Amino acid sequence: MSSTKYEDLPDELQVELRNIASSICRKGCGILAADETPLAMADRFNHLNIENSPENRRKYRQMLFSCTRDELAPLSAVILQDETVHQTTDDGRPFAQVVSDLGIVPGITLDKGWIKMTGSSKEVYTQGLDGLDQRCVEYKKLGCQFAKWRMVVSIGDDIPTTEAIKEGARSMAMYAMITQRNGLVPIIEPDIGRGGSHTAERCLKVTQVVLAEVYKALADYHIYLEGTLLKPNMVTNGNKCPVHADPERVAELTLIALSRHVPPAVPGVFFLSWGQTEKMATDNLRAINNTDGIPKPWMTSFCYGRALQDSCRSAWLGKDENMTEAKLQFIQRVAENGLAAIGQKTTQTDK
Repeated sequence: MSSTKYEDLPDELQVELRNIASSICRKGCGILAADETPLAMADRFNHLNIENSPENRRKYRQMLFSCTRDELAPLSAVILQDETVHQTTDDGRPFAQVVSDLGIVPGITLDKGWIKMTGSSKEVYTQGLDGLDQRCVEYKKLGCQFAKWRMVVSIGDDIPTTEAIKEGARSMAMYAMITQRNGLVPIIEPDIGRGGSHTAERCLKVTQVVLAEVYKALADYHIYLEGTLLKPNMVTNGNKCPVHADPERVAELTLIALSRHVPPAVPGVFFLSWGQTEKMATDNLRAINNTDGIPKPWMTSFCYGRALQDSCRSAWLGKDENMTEAKLQFIQRVAENGLAAIGQKTTQTDK
């Protein structure tokens, strides 16, 4: 699709997208990923003996957003799930409105999960391009200002393959093109998982190949980079690797990969926490923001789901009488990561 003759997005749309991205890239702020599907919430709830019902999912997310504006000041944005966007709080307010009233930008997950690639039992392909244009129009009317699309990559002896990476990058670029023309800032999420026994150095090599392919595809589709955000993995060892990279090594390798392949026009990098403990995710983020000597032209912060919510859910257990303690746990994790986003920490001990 790459051509020397193409049309830019209209100036007013570029300004809108740039302003949305800028409002999310606030110093000391990050993104809450509260977009777990009902199936994913089953995994989160079942081991805590919480019934995975639509009402319990609604009550849980209502609890998160019943915190005060000051308590959630380190959150600049929240990614919501389709079910949540169509639900309301006890007082009848749509969740997107509740989030906006807290000074937080609401966004939406647009992909529809993954299926195995033809001819491969190890690699997957992201679904959701069908009908994406119409869904973007709907979500924009519901108040969403940005979107997320996840490209899943696994590391193994013979994966990822070049074919899978190229196909994932192409789909990512098509998603970005469709969201931008509908006034939604696309989060670009190439998610390289921690499952496996690979070293951090192997993860570095894969991360660089994936980022290079993704940004080549974005260039081919003429994506307006100033109106995008990146949600990448940190460069870590696999969770079964006997050698564990410490936060300083994770920070060094992560910034090497990003500095080599992420254009400075991208305003913000918000790391995912996949497979990391709450403490690990916070410590690694802090180290990234304390590392000097490697170019870092974009804001570097967090876009965490479990790393902000695990302690909260464990305290809540689906019981109204536990809401106060659960909210305190959530607020503490938000505060810790807000400080980590500027390279600082509280006097409290991370979990």
